Amino acid sequence: MVVFLMDGHCAPARVVRHSTAARRLRLEVPDLQWNAFLGKRLERTFATWPGVEEVSAQPRTGRLLVRYTPQAPLLARLRQEPDAPSPHAPAPGKARPTQGTRRGPRAAWHAMTVDAVLARLDGTDHGLSPEEAARRLRRFGPNVVQEEAPRSRLAMLGSQLATVPTVLLLGSAGASALAGDGLEASAILTVVGLNAGIGYRIERRNQELLASWQKLEAGSAQVLRGGVLLTVPVAELVPGDVVLLRAGDVLPADMRVLDAHRLSADEALLTGESEPQSKQAAPVDAEAPLAERASLLFAGTTVASGHGRALVVATGADTEMAHVRELVAQESAPSTPLTRKLGQLDRRVAVASVGAATLSALAGLAHGRSGPQVLRGAVALGVAALPEGMPLVATAALVRAMQRLHARGMVVRRVSAAEALGGVTVICADKTGTLTRNEMRLEVLDMGDGPLELSALRPRPQAVLEDPPTLALALGLLNSDVDVHHRGKTLEVSGSATEKALVTAAHAVGLDGAALRRAFPRRHLRERSEAIHYVLSVHHAPDDGAVAFIKGAPEQVLGMCERESRGPLDARGRERLARRNDALAADGLRVLALAWRRLARDDGPAPTDGYTFLGFVGLRDPLRDGAAESVRQARHAGIRTVVLTGDQPRTAEAVARQVGLEGATLTPHELAELLGLSGEALADGLARTSVLARVTPEDKRKLVKALRAQGAIVAMAGDGINDAPALRAADVGVAVGVRSSDMARAVADVVMASEDLRSIMSAVGEGRIVQDNLRRALRFLFATNLSEMALVLGASLVGLPEPLSPLQLLWINLLTDTLPGIALALEPGDPAILDRPPAPPGMPLLTRPAALRVVRDGALLAGVGGLGLALGGPPLAFGTLTAAQLGYSAVCRAPGEARRNVSKGGGWRLPVFVGGAAAMHAAALTLPPLRRVLRLPAPTLLTFGGLAAGLALPALVGAVPAWGGQVVRRTRRVTDTTSSLETSS
Repeated sequence: MVVFLMDGHCAPARVVRHSTAARRLRLEVPDLQWNAFLGKRLERTFATWPGVEEVSAQPRTGRLLVRYTPQAPLLARLRQEPDAPSPHAPAPGKARPTQGTRRGPRAAWHAMTVDAVLARLDGTDHGLSPEEAARRLRRFGPNVVQEEAPRSRLAMLGSQLATVPTVLLLGSAGASALAGDGLEASAILTVVGLNAGIGYRIERRNQELLASWQKLEAGSAQVLRGGVLLTVPVAELVPGDVVLLRAGDVLPADMRVLDAHRLSADEALLTGESEPQSKQAAPVDAEAPLAERASLLFAGTTVASGHGRALVVATGADTEMAHVRELVAQESAPSTPLTRKLGQLDRRVAVASVGAATLSALAGLAHGRSGPQVLRGAVALGVAALPEGMPLVATAALVRAMQRLHARGMVVRRVSAAEALGGVTVICADKTGTLTRNEMRLEVLDMGDGPLELSALRPRPQAVLEDPPTLALALGLLNSDVDVHHRGKTLEVSGSATEKALVTAAHAVGLDGAALRRAFPRRHLRERSEAIHYVLSVHHAPDDGAVAFIKGAPEQVLGMCERESRGPLDARGRERLARRNDALAADGLRVLALAWRRLARDDGPAPTDGYTFLGFVGLRDPLRDGAAESVRQARHAGIRTVVLTGDQPRTAEAVARQVGLEGATLTPHELAELLGLSGEALADGLARTSVLARVTPEDKRKLVKALRAQGAIVAMAGDGINDAPALRAADVGVAVGVRSSDMARAVADVVMASEDLRSIMSAVGEGRIVQDNLRRALRFLFATNLSEMALVLGASLVGLPEPLSPLQLLWINLLTDTLPGIALALEPGDPAILDRPPAPPGMPLLTRPAALRVVRDGALLAGVGGLGLALGGPPLAFGTLTAAQLGYSAVCRAPGEARRNVSKGGGWRLPVFVGGAAAMHAAALTLPPLRRVLRLPAPTLLTFGGLAAGLALPALVGAVPAWGGQVVRRTRRVTDTTSSLETSS
């Protein structure tokens, strides 16, 4: 193993081939493949070595060819290394990690000194020996955390069958089999299998789609073992390992910083902090929250800038990321409102079905019927009471909503979540990466008198030191430690978010970074430290002098300044600049002050006074497109929004103002005090809360559960690991963006491929359409099934023969419950559906007025069937009742305004579906094969008359109230107009 040190960064390499006679050396550099920028750096670095004649980097293969002279003895000593895979490495694609458990309480590693940590783990800063590492691997186990396993196919199929109506239908099938009617039993089982298969296929397809979005993760780390740098599989890391870090690394374990050089980590996924957090070797307070533990690095986060070394202190199930997974595992996903409401309906239907069957059996026994007749009558009543089409109709409505959401870039993992979105009353939205882009941008350049218009700025690169705006932008670029290279026409900048924003802004206005670095080569850099919140750089100037540049915290930078561009900086000037700083910070900007001075030479220590204040730069993590509009739409739709963030309260409040939120901002301590209250005090406090700042994953989960306990239907929108517990605890969890963390997507109910938050409100609208259509379809289903039950039970009570056989009832239910029910479930939605508040969370699918209408309509339909029974016996009752039920579907349609406002498709569905069902019913009445199965006689003129009357009668009856209402409204308008004319005269 060979290690090159370039600009403070380590680049490991392996000797692939070495011909000492020809003095040709071929090295394999893992990071070189497809990295032309690194290839050029390696060529420049090798070219400075004594005795090196030629260097050629090959980014396509990741190899480096070196030709050297006899004056390069160090290279001549390198030996070729064979490929040696680690004996402990799991075979790719074979190993499956097991879920670990935490091994006791965590030590306060962040509060210990480096020496104390090394002593505690019995390690050294040169790393463990290979033998000790192997022993610890056996002791602590592999560094893996179990991903949440997807539901098995058997579990998905079982969930489709484990419903009350399905169980009752299976019981009816068993009773039919006992009664010797295999045809009826087979028909019932076919219906059950059809419903279960459709639901299973939908869930399976969604699971496969989400699996295709899984991200690939790095599988190795650079580790010192016995003072030698090795590439070790992440699964083999153990406590005590020393890991080398550089910008861009995804951290494989929790680690204690040993030494840091401008080291910062992007911890947004874990803590919610929008800015990369500076890291240091010095310990911090033991009580520091997770986001302020500057001496620790956490698994799953990313090194944003700098480089350094860190000691592994926790692996596998002991990491903070695994702790978040434990919180997720502890929290079972709540059942959706639709699941709860349908469950209530299922139980009521089951009670009604069993009660009616019992009553029918008792009546049959009282009339002296035989046991098989009684059993057959009970099965018939059970089939009549059960709306076999209800699962299929609900699934159709949800699937249609899922398809429309998928067209907008949203995947619904739980089918019932499509409806749950319609009942949402509170949206909890993570700020960083959800409301905002998690991409810092330069928004304000203020030279002390007010902001300049960046788009109109014309830099003067030939006179950098003479033009203050040009100097300010150049200072931000030269004082930043970033890597810049071009990929085609695209500028790629790697480093901290703040410095990336400054460099990108300088390039955007026309400054040439490479030319500036050649004109002002950097000689010295003083980085931030625990008490120094600025970066100071010394550069050689084009006039053979030197300049010092500073950017950092305004209060410290202003204290080092004696002048500003207009002259000496007196007390009034300092007060004016302090007010400008406060105004920018109050607007939610991250404010940095810029200052500079000339130096006589560039090889001495940089002074800390005598600087000239240059200006302020204000940076912001911009809102996502549509964030403010989505909050406004939510408020208009009667939905409250709560922002959750790991940022400071001041920043969080500024973002809340940008999106139009008003209300209280709470910290975790204040949230804990609020949750300690009860009754109205707790409800009022939660109602006033609009922002929760400095939160942990546990705090987010607590708030979501507290809101749900108050009766709210909560949707949680987030993208990070730290959002996963709240996503699981919410009624609807929404993972925002295809770049969201794997953990967030695994526990969410809805996954957005896009990052436009307006999609959430579109989904809410789709959910409300589902609710409306389900209420229409349920009205239809329960009224028609009630009519069948009333007809069969009424005949049984008065001692008449059964008017309809179980097979005939099953035919009626399949015909009327499926096609018309599905058409009603797919009706177009109201265009103004988001202009009304959500339905109350406890509102049932069938309210009391709706239930009364169902009873009224069911009685009328039963009367139509009874009339047919009286006029033509069971065959006419069968034909007339079925036709009446099909005609009744027109009474349950969506309002005419909704249908007229549909741009394309939708209005045709009910006429076509009902027409098709009527044609199938006519075929059953006339075609001999179907008549034999249903035990029907040849049709007569009365049969067709009953069919026509049944189809037309409900529509005419349903039109009377609507026609009467129109007459009343027109009469009122005429009366009002007449009264106004009389008054004016």
